[in-house]
Amino acid sequence: MFRKFLSKLGIGSANINLMLHHSQVRLGETISGEFFIEGGTVEQHINKIDVELRLTLNKNGQSQTKTVATIPVASAFVIQAGEKKVLPFAYELPKTLPVSRHGIHYTFVTRLDIAGGVDHLDEDAVQILPPLPLEKIFIAFEKLGFREKATSGSLKPYGQEFELFPTEQFREVVQEVEFFAFLEEEGVRLLLEVDVYAGAFGLQEKELKREIFFAHTELTDVSILADKLREMIQEMIEQPYQYTASSYMTHYSHTPHLHGHGHGMMGAIGGFAAGMLAGMLVEELVDDAIEEALGFDEEAEEGEEGFFDDFFGGEDEEF
Repeated sequence: MFRKFLSKLGIGSANINLMLHHSQVRLGETISGEFFIEGGTVEQHINKIDVELRLTLNKNGQSQTKTVATIPVASAFVIQAGEKKVLPFAYELPKTLPVSRHGIHYTFVTRLDIAGGVDHLDEDAVQILPPLPLEKIFIAFEKLGFREKATSGSLKPYGQEFELFPTEQFREVVQEVEFFAFLEEEGVRLLLEVDVYAGAFGLQEKELKREIFFAHTELTDVSILADKLREMIQEMIEQPYQYTASSYMTHYSHTPHLHGHGHGMMGAIGGFAAGMLAGMLVEELVDDAIEEALGFDEEAEEGEEGFFDDFFGGEDEEF
């Protein structure tokens, strides 16, 4: 009787441990492992086992955690005292989650739901890598001497933005390169911004913008891919007025299949949102952030924008 009482308090109760085969996984791929369940000092009824994939954002001393997926593992069963069970685990990651970067972390939280007792939790960190086609684009940029900034991969109001700076051939002209990535069935599409130093080549417009699509067949050879990126960036620098913000958005305003819900780059992004890294998730995070702000402060309506800015990198600016 005393053992049953203690088990209800979590002392000597059943426990669970998820052992992942790998702690890193690419978007769109399957991560696998095994659950090791061990009974406690008495027989216990288990209501269910499930796993939550949690995304944690850390920025400016603030932290926000969101459950992006709940994975059912097992329904009700009874585990005897000292009994041991092993269950398989496999989960295919959605292709539109943000990838792990500074301030963006993922954890699998396994819950052993014990009837009439304290649930047992197990936490396992996991690093989510870019899908291989996008990884090759990062490698191609590296071949051109570009390196990711510490803030690269931050979440903006419309998705995950990657930022790179030049260390070699473009460093006298280009200040930084930023892009959003869209995974499509035929390849990868980038919405690219090249920021040049004021006065370089007599330029008055600092921000040059371009949409680039790489078919999967173009992503097989990273050296060829790097050469193509070099040509495209060089063309933007040498013909800047074809790639200014105004000319870029004029093109999109006459493109029927693109339908945005805001100004600037938001208009262009609307048509691609289904395949954009973190695009849909950011909308949910924004809603959660605003609701949380409203819940803690009756006057938070005036401060919604500031709360939003803290987590998602500033105002809804033109890209």
